[in-house]
Amino acid sequence: MTIDGIRAAAAAAATPAAARPRVPNGGFSTALDRHLDVPLAQVDQVRAEVAALRGGGALARAMMGSTDEGALSVDGFTAMPGWLDAELARQSTGDTEDPYGWRALSRTTAEQIIGPGYGALFERQIAQESGFIPEVVYGARVSSAGAEGIAQLMPQYYPNVDRRDPVASLVAGAQTMRDNLASWGGDVRKAVASYNAGMGRIRSAVETHGEQWEASLPQETKDYLAAILGDAAPRYLPSQALVLDPGRAALGVLAP
Repeated sequence: MTIDGIRAAAAAAATPAAARPRVPNGGFSTALDRHLDVPLAQVDQVRAEVAALRGGGALARAMMGSTDEGALSVDGFTAMPGWLDAELARQSTGDTEDPYGWRALSRTTAEQIIGPGYGALFERQIAQESGFIPEVVYGARVSSAGAEGIAQLMPQYYPNVDRRDPVASLVAGAQTMRDNLASWGGDVRKAVASYNAGMGRIRSAVETHGEQWEASLPQETKDYLAAILGDAAPRYLPSQALVLDPGRAALGVLAP
């Protein structure tokens, strides 16, 4: 699906929570929703971030641009102090749980690129990456490592991606997760860890420590896995049906 197609699908999906049909019980997406559906970016936090932006703040010092004429761009924004307010107002969904439609966009992108059932996982992952905070989404604030945008992409690894365009950033992030899952034979924990720490580091951890690979990870990556997956251990079967290992402690069980 093209980026324009994902934009259109996301717009159709960005309906208020009360109007969304419930997904029937069963499947990884449903289980993950129920087990982990505690928003990491609380509405009040988002509102505080927007209020800070309205006062000038980081945007008055940042220089952001786009190489794609159709992408969201703030070139020359210092001469347009109302740009962000106008853009956020344009994107407003009226849904307090997804005020700008970015959660719906994350789900739609994952379902189209990674595969059916991955929307909830990717939404959870992106919430951990950027918190859906406007200042982060549009690149006015970058991580200490230099990662940018809603999917927190590193410039040296994504030089041709408009990292400050939410759609382009999510597409690139979803493609990375798809590739990670393929590399790890569908192992979700290793794929998610690789997104955070890099494929090379996770391969080294697995080769050196085997089944105890997670114990050797940096604390940041351990926290990342805990926030997104808890201690659940999903695995892929050859049939491509995602199942969950039985016999886990209560907090680690994801079941319909």
